[in-house]
Amino acid sequence: MTEFVEGWSIEQTLGEGSYGEVKLLFNRNTGSAVAMKMIDLDKHPNVSAVVRKEVCIHHSLSHENIIDYYGQRQDQNFMLIFIEYASGGELFDRIEPDVGMPQSEAQRYFRQLISGVEYLHSKGIVHRDLKPENLLLDGSGNLKISDFGMATYFRIDNRVRKLTNQCGTLPYIAPEVLEKSYDAEPADIWSCGITLVALLAGELPWDKPTCNCAEYASWKSNRYMQITPWSKIDTLALSLIRKILVPSASRRYKIDDIKSHRWYRQTFSPSSMPSDVIDGVLESRSSKLCYSQPEDRELRDASDVFLNAGQVSFSQPTQIDDLLLATQFLPSQSSSTNCFQKLVKRMTRMLVNTDIEHSVMRLKVAVEKFGYTWKSFTNNVITVHTIDRRKSSLTFKINILLMENNTLLDFRLSKGCGLEFKKCFICIKQELTDIVNKEPVILD
Repeated sequence: MTEFVEGWSIEQTLGEGSYGEVKLLFNRNTGSAVAMKMIDLDKHPNVSAVVRKEVCIHHSLSHENIIDYYGQRQDQNFMLIFIEYASGGELFDRIEPDVGMPQSEAQRYFRQLISGVEYLHSKGIVHRDLKPENLLLDGSGNLKISDFGMATYFRIDNRVRKLTNQCGTLPYIAPEVLEKSYDAEPADIWSCGITLVALLAGELPWDKPTCNCAEYASWKSNRYMQITPWSKIDTLALSLIRKILVPSASRRYKIDDIKSHRWYRQTFSPSSMPSDVIDGVLESRSSKLCYSQPEDRELRDASDVFLNAGQVSFSQPTQIDDLLLATQFLPSQSSSTNCFQKLVKRMTRMLVNTDIEHSVMRLKVAVEKFGYTWKSFTNNVITVHTIDRRKSSLTFKINILLMENNTLLDFRLSKGCGLEFKKCFICIKQELTDIVNKEPVILD
């Protein structure tokens, strides 16, 4: 814990980006929490204009499904950006690899995504990197679009321009983005369609939308019905996806078309929502901690805005349970038992019944068995590097924390695909089955 300004402390690192880190700021007097992006301008002197463009765009946005922007300032050699702390984490954490989630949940998140994207497009802004890793959740489980480092204006004063920069993440980008120029809105809509596939099936349909990719070629030629992920998706939902993932941008569904589709408008029974999701929403609403907008002048007045060209991307892997861990001694905190129960519901952490030293030893053995490489800079953090099945770099950290007579192993994605990260977590957890605590633990 480090004092940032009077009343505000830096609790911990929430995530990492290409040019810096995302820190959690917490006000112990008011219970307010805020995320702070820290860009090291000494290490990345050419990124200043890029970040200022992101700030300019984010500053102009205000919507219930877009992460709130609070302000920015420059502190010595760091650019600091203050944004809403999304205490529900990242959307990909709700997706079970190779399974997805119930249709009712997928529809709810997809509707909120479309609502946010519709607002962005109405402002003449295109996101260009929509994917579950960039979609956060607030304490009530509502979706929030984040990471505007690749966003840009495609319409200014009613003049629409074509875009030329090839931005985004390959499995999610539209095929026309790989060409010389493309229209902005259809490209974002395509990414929404791929995100919907991930929500419903727990996997991505292809590595990239090019003709030399066999999975994409099968999709284009309508020879896909018997293969995954399509065979796992409901017929009505698949009919919507077919209208969104149309290779020709001019023939692709527009947002109004999506909102009129039967699957989008269908009413699902609340009983189809899994009990752990219901419990999580109820717990977040009844939490005694207040995760509110910061009111202190030092943060509120940090709002210098400039406009320049360029692109940058950050990710904010936010975890409400990390905050609860760091503040268990607060008078306003709910009981340690409730904190613990919230912790064990997370999909990328586990409790083991061994001490820290033995836990670290077992982790290293498991990591090496799968061919991953690791580094340990402290006794409590292990950084793991590997290459996923798409031949892309994947990096995650394992934070090791003592909790009473147990040890918490907290996995956090640093770089790469969220679904591939979840698969790595599951593999490691299976290797540690004999020490994973399977019973509820009551803390005194």
